[in-house]
Amino acid sequence: MITATRTQRAYRRMRCLLAATLLAASIPAGAQYANADLADWKEGTVPPPPAYSLSGLVDIEMPRGSSVRMGVDPNTIALNHDTGIVRYVAVARGPSAVNATYEGIRCATGEFRIYARQVQGGEWTMNSETDWKAMQGQNNIMVKHPLQLARGGMCMGSTLRQDAKDIVRELKSGNQSLYY
Repeated sequence: MITATRTQRAYRRMRCLLAATLLAASIPAGAQYANADLADWKEGTVPPPPAYSLSGLVDIEMPRGSSVRMGVDPNTIALNHDTGIVRYVAVARGPSAVNATYEGIRCATGEFRIYARQVQGGEWTMNSETDWKAMQGQNNIMVKHPLQLARGGMCMGSTLRQDAKDIVRELKSGNQSLYY
């Protein structure tokens, strides 16, 4: 009976220690974006769309049977740790067209935004919509890729990765992170 009680106490202490360790480990990650979902959050000035290249695109998994192939130019990935946004150029390649979008993801809130569009290599057209949209629940095949990107490595849970090299490595690995 005495050993059972000691074992139970030791087990309880171990559980408390584990819980405290997990809590302590999560505080710095959460503190990084503690203000990212506040009502007074401001995105700031959006940089212009970067130049992109069709060679070296990192493919984004698309549904089977889709004639459109999506990819991200790894050289366009830019992180802003102050705002919690990662921006990039996504390229859609179909049988008869190549179009690009300049987009951003807010990992902390699970949202994305399209800043600009380019059709067939023409001029960039800025998007008049400034609202951030939820990545979850998108039905249009052409806007499902932000969630794929977030899960594929743009986000590490609800936080940004440290740098673009980390993102590219994760996107190329094919691993899916836990995200929303």
